[in-house]
Amino acid sequence: MKLNKQQRRRIAAQQADKLAEGDASQSATVVCHLGYQLILEQYGALLTADWRKHSGDIACNDRVLIHRTDDSHAVVEAILPRHNALAKWQGRKAKTIAANLDQLLITIAAEPDWQENLIDRHLIAAHYAGIPAAILHNKTDLLDDAATAALEARLAPYQALDIPVYRASLQENGVPAALRDWLRDKQTILCGQSGVGKSSLIRSLKPDADIWIQAISEATGHGRHTTTNLRRYPLDDATALIDTPGVRGFALEHLDRAQILAACPDIREHASHCRFHDCDHQTAPDCAVLAALERGDIAPARYHNLLQLLANP
Repeated sequence: MKLNKQQRRRIAAQQADKLAEGDASQSATVVCHLGYQLILEQYGALLTADWRKHSGDIACNDRVLIHRTDDSHAVVEAILPRHNALAKWQGRKAKTIAANLDQLLITIAAEPDWQENLIDRHLIAAHYAGIPAAILHNKTDLLDDAATAALEARLAPYQALDIPVYRASLQENGVPAALRDWLRDKQTILCGQSGVGKSSLIRSLKPDADIWIQAISEATGHGRHTTTNLRRYPLDDATALIDTPGVRGFALEHLDRAQILAACPDIREHASHCRFHDCDHQTAPDCAVLAALERGDIAPARYHNLLQLLANP
């Protein structure tokens, strides 16, 4: 049912009153959103929750105000103010997939093969979430010298943007110390294709991950929970990993041409010198982007990815 303005104002006022009356003892963190119910964490314990129809768009890692109905169930009354929310286009609108984030870790691997286009999409989403990003390349033990050199060449444009790049063989050697330091005391969302090693990373940092997964399954009452939904793994009081399902794409249709370009700093600085403000950066005369590309100031892969993004966000 579509609400009129008066109904929306009344609901917003009710939620504001609940937030004003609430305290930390009545709040919880969203561990997983299953569509039909939420899994929340409060003081280390898991509980299932329903939510009021007009509470709003609830996402993984949201802090919510709750009313406990018994020892293991609750109702969400309101969403606490959030920050740094990662969004993507889903269906017919932009959807928040996780909130209250500090950073994003893009995980790639020697197998399966990875695409720069997917990395660039995540970097643009991170830009609009207001969070820094880093890249983890896993399964380096599968690369010979020639493949390693090719990998370094592909990653060079990202390192030129001062994006941290970590290399690891998680199953062989565990998590590099530098990556552990980067993750410490942060709420980090993990993104990447299936099979790149996100689960290996989580299990290396959270040895009881399987116990946590089983606890989530028992809380739902519907058997083993699969990774078709985002799931939050607390490592300590200040550190958590938010795992995402393996993806092959990341739609950004909610962003327009100017916004996409603004999130590409290596190309944006040249685009500002183009002769025409609506330059297509392909055939227009006096295009500063094409000139920079010819000089080698823009990586060809980054340029071609931008064209793909502009044509099919």
